[in-house]
Amino acid sequence: MRLITPLTFIIFLLFSITNVELTSSKDRFRIFIRNVASTFHANWRQHFVSERPFIKNRFKLTNNGTHYNSSDFIYPMILTVGSCLVHRNLKVARARYNFSITYVDILNMDYDELPTDWAYENKNTARVACRQVLKSVRQKRLFNRNLIEIISEKIYKAWIKRNAHRASNQLILPYKYLPENEKDKDRRAMLIACRLYNELHLYRYFRTTPIHLIEPSIE
Repeated sequence: MRLITPLTFIIFLLFSITNVELTSSKDRFRIFIRNVASTFHANWRQHFVSERPFIKNRFKLTNNGTHYNSSDFIYPMILTVGSCLVHRNLKVARARYNFSITYVDILNMDYDELPTDWAYENKNTARVACRQVLKSVRQKRLFNRNLIEIISEKIYKAWIKRNAHRASNQLILPYKYLPENEKDKDRRAMLIACRLYNELHLYRYFRTTPIHLIEPSIE
């Protein structure tokens, strides 16, 4: 029987502690992303309603609408996407003459209600924002207007890579040429990540300082 030497035991213990810390860090980062994604979606809904108070819904095509019960689509309606049968929850619709086409009302859905493809979009935006914010705070960067613009541009470029096939030509532009209201969407993702980094006390888990924003928030 082989005996464990004190040195071997110490190495094993250090290895175990490191693995636990890495797992904990990954879990905290996932929590960070999820909270930012959820808050980012809620923030988008709030701004959309305030800027377009007469628009009551926003139906978008989804590829993940097969799990709904067909018998629950009971309300015939003419929507912006065409003639549909609307689900009893009023948040999902199917094309009236092609039940393979499903739309979801992203304006009236909480993040947890979104189908996978739309939740994925919010989650990816959040992931880029969280990664860049954590990287910057670890590098002890100054969280000023310049850094906000640098990170916002990276968020936008990542969005273009994911959505170039369906984005309008007005949005396929270098970041600096975007209208301010479009830039604000990317800025808000970054600023939400900064705020939640502090509110969730993530600086304790990632062993950094809290984030001190020099510029006023535009959330």
